[in-house]
Amino acid sequence: MTTQPDCRADRELPAATDRSDRSPASDRLETIDCLRGVAALAVCCYHLTRSNLMTFDVPALRWLFGWGAAGVDIFFVISGFIIPYTMMCSAYRVSHFGAFFGRRLIRLAPPSWIQIASMLALFLAISATAGSGPAWMGAMSASRILHNLAYTVDFTRETWINPVFWTLAVEFQFYLLVGLAFPFVFAGKRAFVVTCVMLILLRHVPVVGDLPFLKHATLFLIGGAALLHRQSVLTIREYLILVAILTLVTAIRPGAVQAGFGCATALVISFMTVRSRIGVFLGNISYSLYLTHSLTAGLTATVLTRVIAPTTAGPKMIIIAAALALVIISSWLFYRIVERPFIELAKRTFPRPAERPRRSVELAF
Repeated sequence: MTTQPDCRADRELPAATDRSDRSPASDRLETIDCLRGVAALAVCCYHLTRSNLMTFDVPALRWLFGWGAAGVDIFFVISGFIIPYTMMCSAYRVSHFGAFFGRRLIRLAPPSWIQIASMLALFLAISATAGSGPAWMGAMSASRILHNLAYTVDFTRETWINPVFWTLAVEFQFYLLVGLAFPFVFAGKRAFVVTCVMLILLRHVPVVGDLPFLKHATLFLIGGAALLHRQSVLTIREYLILVAILTLVTAIRPGAVQAGFGCATALVISFMTVRSRIGVFLGNISYSLYLTHSLTAGLTATVLTRVIAPTTAGPKMIIIAAALALVIISSWLFYRIVERPFIELAKRTFPRPAERPRRSVELAF
């Protein structure tokens, strides 16, 4: 099978884009950037309104942002759409796997490693002054640090230094699968449905079914279905039926909230156009925001609670608002200083085939 995807906008969109000459692809990717921003901000607000991070609780805000953890599920659906989309645009073959995985590794791993180093530095600083590290960070060991750096914590008895990093392990497991199986999975509607059935069944196989990726695989598949609908491989009727089935399976595991947000994300990608400069800005810094918000917010709360007593709702909300503002500012700085240079390094080190002179963007299966 061959298809000709519209790849006129397969790069990150700047905040200021000429809206007078836009392609449907650019509108779709701006919508995805906005969804990324919403997802990262939702996770951040979820953690900011939890007493385990802020040391206090605001029941109204806890209720308001109780859904925020589902931002992770939005990210998974987006990955299921955008990663195969860029592979289509670069005429991906399995022989490109090394470059593909190397590009994702350079793009994502070093910023997370720098964040881990920052948390280790904090641990050592507190240990030197207080005699022991903060209780919420747990005990440090060479094994724990190495498994965090390799995203293999879920295969051991170790724990994550930064609790949100479990999602990076799931993402890398997805990259391994899609990088090796892309020519089959996206060869057509039958191949994609077979993949859906196989992954759903594998979730019930002992040992294998405990893989973190398999628990969330249906969310990535919902994103893949949205892509096949966009490429006219699936009719709207086939698409809606498949998404409904995948949503039902997701509701069983990992849960109904994840299923609802996963389904909603796919429908927004498929049928809505969202344009927002703020949304694109947040989308561009979403990975940095996701990586750094826990440490930045925790430090901010630690300092401000010594100045502003969080005894009533008012002071608590002031502390949360200040923490959120500092999280966004520090995330932007982290993006400019750390993340963006590694994005450029990944592009230079492992350029996509589409970035080299070529005659066609057709898929070659």
